[in-house]
Amino acid sequence: MYNAIRPMPTVLELYEKLKPKLGEEEARSLLEFIETSVDQRAATKADLQRTESALREELHVTAASLREELHATAASLREEMHKIRAELIKWSFAFWIGNIAVLSGIMFALLRGSR
Repeated sequence: MYNAIRPMPTVLELYEKLKPKLGEEEARSLLEFIETSVDQRAATKADLQRTESALREELHVTAASLREELHATAASLREEMHKIRAELIKWSFAFWIGNIAVLSGIMFALLRGSR
């Protein structure tokens, strides 16, 4: 199990531990290979800055695209709401005309029946 308190061994400590088992030249070669491999795979500050810059650019493009889509959707919703409002006014008018006609008929029948 990994002990978080114990610090990582230095290259010199690793060399001293590997030298008796592998030999001096092999231990040095192995550690040089590991250092080279780590150096090649480790991200440099410039790599991280390029990645950050690319991510920021992509974020700005995505945000702009979302804003455009949101504006288009809002405009479409406004248009749809105006159409629905017109339909509601039309049907409301038809409803009230129908009610007036029915009430007029009832009043006419009542007035005629009371004579």
